[in-house]
Amino acid sequence: MIPFKLQRPVYNTKVLVGKFMTKILITGAGGFVGTHLIRSLLTDNQNEIFAAVYKSTSDITTLIPQDHIKEGDLTNYSFAQELIKSTSPDIIYHLAALSVVHNSVERATAVINGNTTISYNLLESTRLFAPQARFLAICSANVYGLVNPNELPIKETSPFRPLNPYAVSKVAQEMLALQFYLAHGLDVVILRPFNHTGTGQTTDFVIPALAKQFVQVERGIDSCVKVGNCDTTRDFTDVSDMVSAYMLAAKFGKSGEVYNIGSGIGYTVQQILDIFGSFLSHPVTIELDENRVRSSDVPVLIADASKFRALTHWEPKIKLEHTLRDVYNYWKEQT
Repeated sequence: MIPFKLQRPVYNTKVLVGKFMTKILITGAGGFVGTHLIRSLLTDNQNEIFAAVYKSTSDITTLIPQDHIKEGDLTNYSFAQELIKSTSPDIIYHLAALSVVHNSVERATAVINGNTTISYNLLESTRLFAPQARFLAICSANVYGLVNPNELPIKETSPFRPLNPYAVSKVAQEMLALQFYLAHGLDVVILRPFNHTGTGQTTDFVIPALAKQFVQVERGIDSCVKVGNCDTTRDFTDVSDMVSAYMLAAKFGKSGEVYNIGSGIGYTVQQILDIFGSFLSHPVTIELDENRVRSSDVPVLIADASKFRALTHWEPKIKLEHTLRDVYNYWKEQT
């Protein structure tokens, strides 16, 4: 949370026309969101895209040239320096992170140290070798944590009450980004995306995990769908709408500012189960699995994204039911 109005000037993203290209670097590009972002950015033939990957969950070699894919570990400062020097980006979408919330309790020090180090290395390398670049610090709505009912929907001014190590690491990432803006004048825009899902997301996340189970029940592989807390409420956005918001933030976001991105509509896990259940021709048994109940889970996250919408006129276009159908069909093909 930024408790005061920042007075530093806005640093505009370089606009390149004619034969020149906008050089874009995406960290964590081999992951779920990164792949969708690459596809969206490729619709503009003036974008030259570079991808930093550590471990890909999807194949991006069919999307961009092999020599534009930089493989390495961003916790290594030398790699981060070489990455920025070799790509000279105009825009950086910083997606790279250890991002599985439920594992972050067991791997607390690795998550906190890893995500903090990645962000510092990238920001410092940008300061040294691409100080003109626009830096999109893509953080997380998990920083809000334990939100009081009277604070819903959640504004950017809501306090941080993180409930898990992943959220703590994202608070640290935000503070680093803010520090580099205030102390060094880097053109930083901070985003707090709420939950997003779509095809290609791994079963470490709730929507694909449930979709895969429903497919297995439909095919007789499993007898029931196992769940954790069904009262948990989340604000889900289709990944295609989310990456559209990221691109608008790169174009219109104001330096040093923080923006929530989400639909503003909350769904409980039970409502998600009901929608998935409607895709099957027979009733499905739902079974509580105590191993899936997380004590560190955030109870309710619903966005107030009015600040971002007023700036960019962004609105999510894809209904959740459509997204869930897409994810369900994706897992029918994969299973």
